[in-house]
Amino acid sequence: MLAGLAVASALVTGPMTATRRVSMRAKSTISMAGDIMETAASLQGPVIFWGSDGATMGKEESDIKGYDNFSKFVAAVKAAGLEQTLKGGTFTVFAPTDAAFADFKGEATADILKYHVVEGKVPLSAIQGDLKTVQGSSLKYGRRFRKTFLDYAMVGISASGASKGQVYPVDVECSNGLIHASDTVLGPGTATGQE
Repeated sequence: MLAGLAVASALVTGPMTATRRVSMRAKSTISMAGDIMETAASLQGPVIFWGSDGATMGKEESDIKGYDNFSKFVAAVKAAGLEQTLKGGTFTVFAPTDAAFADFKGEATADILKYHVVEGKVPLSAIQGDLKTVQGSSLKYGRRFRKTFLDYAMVGISASGASKGQVYPVDVECSNGLIHASDTVLGPGTATGQE
């Protein structure tokens, strides 16, 4: 009997730990076949929990959550006439969620949208300094609390502790670049208060 417990214990701690690590890493990189605009239009963002209020909001009673998405960002890019710009090169886009747009008090002008775009592919692990945007200004880099910040937005928000739903997709591979989800609509000069 003791031999059986020892074998079972070895099976649980050995392979499961290695498998768990691999699967956690695999979740941080998502590959999509489309370009940045197609991918952003279909990308699933962080979880939105509505719980028991879901039924009063028109949700199915058995559903307790939904997902934020990026439809307002995609619509704003199209309305500003920037869709062709994003198709014409390789870019990294810091895409605000719909909730971020709901909190935004200004107008999503072409300059503000371009401020969310950096030329080339910049994975989260490579962000180690200010990033020059397509708009011309730079996103100010900061590292606090073991988190990466650009201006005042945290990049790569992931679940911690008991919360497992607030994961913002990062390093989303597109045919012409990368997408990192953002919880904030940023604007040129706002990091230094120079608007």
